[in-house]
Amino acid sequence: MKESRFNTEGVRWLGAIISAGVVLLLQLHLEAAHRVEATPPPPLRSVESVAQAAVIPAPEPVADPGESLAELLVESIIMIESGGDPAVVGRHGERGLMQIKSDTWREVTTSLYGRSLSFSRAFDPDINRRVGKAYLSKLHTFLVDHRGDWNADERSLLLACYNAGPGRVVQSGFALDTLPASTRDYIARVSAIHDDLIAERQSGQPSWIELSAASAIHRDT
Repeated sequence: MKESRFNTEGVRWLGAIISAGVVLLLQLHLEAAHRVEATPPPPLRSVESVAQAAVIPAPEPVADPGESLAELLVESIIMIESGGDPAVVGRHGERGLMQIKSDTWREVTTSLYGRSLSFSRAFDPDINRRVGKAYLSKLHTFLVDHRGDWNADERSLLLACYNAGPGRVVQSGFALDTLPASTRDYIARVSAIHDDLIAERQSGQPSWIELSAASAIHRDT
């Protein structure tokens, strides 16, 4: 009888423990559910904020087509002036890729660098190109300032100024047909190369200048 009473009491205690455990688990579950309900939902994002987050980064700026054409004009001048040889010295002492005279070199380098660079630096192709481009820009400004005085092709007048000097162009009354034959021939030759380079650029084909540069790089390697 004692063993039977012990078994009965043991079962009773075990049942009580299980019941208490179930109650505790139920309480924990209810408390967790209450915490979830009490937690405020995240604020809704406005349509504007969503749109801002979805904005695609702006593309890189596209190069100015006018600047590209100006570069082609510089290359055309170089091919006629020096044939691309940075060590060339002209009949009147002009030096480098763009065959710049000493007076022009002194004036333009002072404007660009705050001091006159040694004329020996004219054999540096990068510096020579930069000085030549700056001089072309100055000549273009000169033509713009005198736009009321001429009625001719602007590129031709710019090349005439580069070849003969702006003073000579003024003396001619900005009339191309009164310029020296050598200047008119210079204008025609540079313009022909420039037109070819523009056509090649527009067709997407590499220009002969680019091919020559690539060939030179290949030879050097």
